[in-house]
Amino acid sequence: INQPKIAKLIRVMIDDATNRTYARFFDAETTVAAMDTFERYARRYGLPRALYVDLDSIYRVPRGKPSLADQRAGQTRPLTQFERAMRTLGVQIVLAYSPQAKGRVERRNGVFQDRLVKELRLAGINTLAAANTFLDRQFLPHMNRRFTVSAANPHDAHQPIPVDINLTEVLSEEEPRTVDKDWTVR
Repeated sequence: INQPKIAKLIRVMIDDATNRTYARFFDAETTVAAMDTFERYARRYGLPRALYVDLDSIYRVPRGKPSLADQRAGQTRPLTQFERAMRTLGVQIVLAYSPQAKGRVERRNGVFQDRLVKELRLAGINTLAAANTFLDRQFLPHMNRRFTVSAANPHDAHQPIPVDINLTEVLSEEEPRTVDKDWTVR
């Protein structure tokens, strides 16, 4: 893993109330990577009430008309797979329209590009699997011990995952299909 690529390889979530950080390495910035990171975070801490995200196409459809199914469901624009999953889970998506709005994550990415890259190099780590193990077992626990603060309100706003929700199923890509009279799937 080299330094210039690390920002594109890592997905980062930061709890706004406590500054607690969760991160995961992936080989590309994809919907699957975003959903995987969210699922791991939710299983560990619970469902957040809202996510503050950048304007990447993972989180919003830049433009386009809703499908007939979307229109029947009352949607005024098409949803990304990630938006659909968050809507199902009751997690609000808030779009960040400026770099300053994403300042906390950008500063954390700076720490990852500086300190984490050096730590990975010193540990001789050069694979995503080993980097994720290092993140989970060493780097993030140390970072969170050092930089997590007490929330102004002691009530944790994270919600438990409802027992009737299969989180893995919700956080999967869905595609509409039709079965024709000759039993072919389109």
